[in-house]
Amino acid sequence: MYGPRPTTERLIVLHARQRLPLLIAGAVAAAALSACTADPAGPEQGRAAGPSAEPPVTVTPRPDPANAALPLDAYSFDKAQQKVMEQAQDILTESCMRRIGFASFKNASTYANTTAKPTTSGIGLVDAESAKKSGYRSGALPDRGSEAGTKRDPNETAALFGPQDGAPAHPGAPEGGCSGEATRKLYPKSTESGTKLLDELVQQAGDRARGDSRVTAGITQWSACMREAGFQVSTPWELQQMEGTRWTGPVTSEEITAATTDVSCKQRTTLTDTWTAVLTAYQNGLVERHKEGLDQEKKRLGEQVRFAQQVLQDGSA
Repeated sequence: MYGPRPTTERLIVLHARQRLPLLIAGAVAAAALSACTADPAGPEQGRAAGPSAEPPVTVTPRPDPANAALPLDAYSFDKAQQKVMEQAQDILTESCMRRIGFASFKNASTYANTTAKPTTSGIGLVDAESAKKSGYRSGALPDRGSEAGTKRDPNETAALFGPQDGAPAHPGAPEGGCSGEATRKLYPKSTESGTKLLDELVQQAGDRARGDSRVTAGITQWSACMREAGFQVSTPWELQQMEGTRWTGPVTSEEITAATTDVSCKQRTTLTDTWTAVLTAYQNGLVERHKEGLDQEKKRLGEQVRFAQQVLQDGSA
């Protein structure tokens, strides 16, 4: 999966629309690990391909594993389209805010998320440079100095997101605030269309890859490598899940050491490349079996992008 932390309104969009590259599921990961009985996989492994069989794969080195393309990516927004959607979200939100009395409102983190380089994949942290700089943080650390003395006006918050903590709604604000209105315009009937099938297939492929014997064998090797360095962990997800619990506040030397060791062990055991190859194979199988539905979702996304482009051209909607 995979810059400054996005605002709440950005999260509304990204949660529903972007591919979820970081498939962290502790319970599933543990179950996958317990099923690990196979020997480490060689370059070409796997039984005959089928809905429930382990597909054959060829493991090859990836020069940029954090940005490795996957088959289901073709059915989501690409970076340019996502930027258009975020720009339109900002324009619609700002237009609404000004309409109900906030003439100077401006989104402070416009387009921040589209230029950030992904640092993780479904197997956890894989980017060595990011590990050296930011540890396990999924994005750049917030500027605590700028946040410390700044608090959003409650009236503006109510107008932007709707009533908060029992506070009254702002007069004239739409349901869910201006952020909610913008989202509904960009993603109409989101419960009926959008990327529901895509999201399900991304999750399904990730679940199957976690339980694949070649991945679980690689995780066993990775865990042994980590133990040699002094880290008693069974799966990569254990370390990744510490963001927000153990890995809080300024990045420490302990976190940097854990992160760089994690990435190094993934490289030494070829776990990252094995994961990408296996996940690609499962996604390819799902694309073949669900292509008609995926094509329909892709068509709807195209319609949404065209609407967003019109918003950018007109300056509002």
